[in-house]
Amino acid sequence: MDDALSHPDDDSVPYDAGATWTAACVADLLSRHGVGARHQAAAVAQICAISISQARRKLRGAVWLFNEVLALCRHHGESLDTVFSAEPPATPWRTAPATAPAGHLPATLGLDGLQLPAHVQLGALCTADQPPTNALLATLHDDRWRVGSLTHLRQLGAGGACYRVAHLEVAPADDQPRARIAVLDDDESAAQALSDWFNEVGFQAEAFTDPLALYPRLERGFDAYVLDLMLGGGQTSQPVVERIRREQPAAPIVLLTGQLRDGKASESTLATLLRTQNVTFFEKPVRPAMITAAIQNSLDRQQAAA
Repeated sequence: MDDALSHPDDDSVPYDAGATWTAACVADLLSRHGVGARHQAAAVAQICAISISQARRKLRGAVWLFNEVLALCRHHGESLDTVFSAEPPATPWRTAPATAPAGHLPATLGLDGLQLPAHVQLGALCTADQPPTNALLATLHDDRWRVGSLTHLRQLGAGGACYRVAHLEVAPADDQPRARIAVLDDDESAAQALSDWFNEVGFQAEAFTDPLALYPRLERGFDAYVLDLMLGGGQTSQPVVERIRREQPAAPIVLLTGQLRDGKASESTLATLLRTQNVTFFEKPVRPAMITAAIQNSLDRQQAAA
């Protein structure tokens, strides 16, 4: 425990086998409250006031501090007894063929309520003494390979061997070119996490943390934009929205902020943008699937009108 505190970002911090079950319970807690697997490390880091790299290691089985677990339970309004009362679930991957099927296999990816066509390349077999807690897994269920988090596969009722995912490709719908999305947020981890999510569900996304890096790319244009309303140094993304609108009057623009309630974000600025710039707004925290639906609906309307 002292080692973990004195080297908070050192990958050599030892893992505790007893912490694996804690990590699984925490992952299930977060999933129950709508935090997808790709965003759990960021959520743990924010609630426990630790780095994202520390949070990732804890979700993979590194040692947890009691205060960290307690903070997570209190944040989500659940008791320690509720979160940790269940017996460790029976693992469905105790027996399996010695080698996994080779090649890229047709599969279905389950992600935040979406079911997406994909191709998966299987990695190492998951065994009972190596229970995965926060990994992307694949299993054969109802004669089709299913890919998702451990929680997702349990909800499906999958009972076959589970494999780690070595490579995953999400198939674009109807083989159409992937829509390009620019994500602007001065929080690099938040921008990258949302960009990664868009890439996984079939878009081609790129993360930016500074408008000055985005502006030169506007000449080629993106198909849609997701912008944090509040940027670093007290700036807002209003100038970015106005510049995009001058060059792309119809491109979907989604604004995000979690700072309305504390007054750091101006309601009048937001109202002006909503009234004059044809933008969509979501208050953080928001499920990525909701943002995706808003963007896809706008793109579909544009295509239908073309």
